[in-house]
Amino acid sequence: MKKIILLLLVVSAVTFTAPANKNRNQNLNTTVQNSKKGETAKEAWERVKPEIKIRLNKISKDLVAGNYKASFDEMPEKFLTYLAKKGSMSVNELKNITIKTMSKLTDNMKIIENTYDFENVKVGKAETGRNYAIIPTKVTIIYNGQKINGEGKTMAFEDGNKWYIINYEKEYMIFLKDVYPDLAKIK
Repeated sequence: MKKIILLLLVVSAVTFTAPANKNRNQNLNTTVQNSKKGETAKEAWERVKPEIKIRLNKISKDLVAGNYKASFDEMPEKFLTYLAKKGSMSVNELKNITIKTMSKLTDNMKIIENTYDFENVKVGKAETGRNYAIIPTKVTIIYNGQKINGEGKTMAFEDGNKWYIINYEKEYMIFLKDVYPDLAKIK
């Protein structure tokens, strides 16, 4: 049972992560600029929600297809740099090791469904004024022939002129607090 829980934690780190790339953020730059001109967190979320849905749906399809690299490659650079430094390696080494490890750990596992609940999103502003949205998530996997359901949270947030999406679980707050301390304080 502990092995299954560990697998769910590892998979959730990749499964619920999908920040924006440069092309995707071009459409969102206006949102960030508007939010700094008095736009509420709810208004900012409503503006970016269609794009976030598209990105999360793409990541879900990639994960079901077994493409863990697609999700991992889109993590915030600031966060990747932090993790790589903690592991005394380069960002590329971190990505490669993590992808290889995920592939090995998931040999007996298949993600069959990965969904996001956009009807129950919690929207707000961090103490720094950063807009965020916490999206409930569900993942269903088959592990050694057994169907296992897991629930989690995904957070979309702005950083500079970009919106990112990360896993938002208490197990990962130890990493998040050093890179985004304002986000780690959100309950």
